Amino acid sequence: MNANTPFTPLTGGCRCGKVRFRLESAPIITHCCHCRDCQKRSGSAFSINVMIETDRVAIIEGEPLPVRGADGQNEVQCPDCHFRLWTYHPHFGEAIAFIGVGVLDEGERLAPEAHYFIRSKHPWIVLPPDVPAFEELGDSGKASARERIMAALAARG
Repeated sequence: MNANTPFTPLTGGCRCGKVRFRLESAPIITHCCHCRDCQKRSGSAFSINVMIETDRVAIIEGEPLPVRGADGQNEVQCPDCHFRLWTYHPHFGEAIAFIGVGVLDEGERLAPEAHYFIRSKHPWIVLPPDVPAFEELGDSGKASARERIMAALAARG
């Protein structure tokens, strides 16, 4: 997303349509993760997720179910189709949701702003030269990201 473009809320939901949600603000960051865990979890070469404060995710239909995922990570699913809507990373607890861009109705609006764990990137993937890329984790250089993460963690105690 362009920082100068006003944010238009994004909606998303599960496969069966019983749980729907809306992102009330622009994500903290949209990132592409090339780590082995994300490769296994997504069944692909990488996963693209948005990080957003959990209190900025509004449920607009249905009641999602918090569960312990198969890999031990807490996640939120549809109680009917068991589709994963978002997960919580252990470092951030439930203050920040990680939502797969593919779960959003117009996820194509959110291009990755950083690439992480490129040490395990598939060799045929060509990264754009103008997007920050890191062997493991790193500071994306997005000015507001660190501030928003710290504020969300502080608010959760």
